[in-house]
Amino acid sequence: MSEINVTILGTTAGVPTKRRAHPAIYLSYRDREEFSCLFDCGEGAQRQMMIAGLAAMKIDHIFLTHWHGDHCLGLAGLVDTMGFEDRKKPLTVYAPDAGRVRRSINTSLSMGRFPVKAVDVPSKGAKIKRLLDKERFFIESVPVKHGVPAAAYAFVEKEKMKIDPGKAAEAGLPEEGEIYAEIKKKGKVEIGDRSVRIEDISSTRSGRKLVYSGDTEICENLKNIARGADLLIQDCTYFNVDEGGKPHMHASLPEVVEMAAECGVKKTVLTHISRKYQDDRQLKDMLKGLAGFQVADDFIEVSV
Repeated sequence: MSEINVTILGTTAGVPTKRRAHPAIYLSYRDREEFSCLFDCGEGAQRQMMIAGLAAMKIDHIFLTHWHGDHCLGLAGLVDTMGFEDRKKPLTVYAPDAGRVRRSINTSLSMGRFPVKAVDVPSKGAKIKRLLDKERFFIESVPVKHGVPAAAYAFVEKEKMKIDPGKAAEAGLPEEGEIYAEIKKKGKVEIGDRSVRIEDISSTRSGRKLVYSGDTEICENLKNIARGADLLIQDCTYFNVDEGGKPHMHASLPEVVEMAAECGVKKTVLTHISRKYQDDRQLKDMLKGLAGFQVADDFIEVSV
């Protein structure tokens, strides 16, 4: 079975603390081959990866939610290190106002060069846009509501079709053989004078969905992309209801709880925690009685 593993490398809001680094989320997906990407790249992200034992050089795609410094200031350093390590393969960086990608990585004289492609992510409107489409999954974005152009992202696994041996036997197919490659490719095979369709001998499993809110107040676009998520990694800068929304344009715990219930989210991990909250036990006490909620710490790993 394929695996979706997430390591949250930084969990602070705005200013780092001794225990919380700036935002960065490392996702790896293993199916027929391995895929690794990064959501946001705060200051020190590459060092956090080293501590966590994650390979930065495996990353081919970086998705920035917005250009506030706590979410992007690690990009130039990471690209510089990749060049120093003689990287040759391209890196694609997705972001609202993608023209800033080149300006960001040109802030220093690089010790090595490799192709870096910038892809613009919409920051206006309500349309969910597919940015990356692979055989087994896709990644999409939607504009969200923050003080600067910003986006939320979703990693969505495609539906999987699995051959049912019992159904295949009933349909007259052998236990194994090239006929299965043929039916997967064509959608059907001919057995004597009849056709056997792949849906006749298989079952379908829905794909899993992971959503990262980035920085945003609760809004309809965020709800739309979060619906049915198996995992929501959510901005929860504040834990009191009167602190959310304007003028901060971040989310608070009561708002997140309400949204998660409305959108059918299975598990919610709260991150981007304001430095005003120094007592982690107090934060975790606030979640008592809330099934499916967790306060993130740096380096926590979550499997979907």
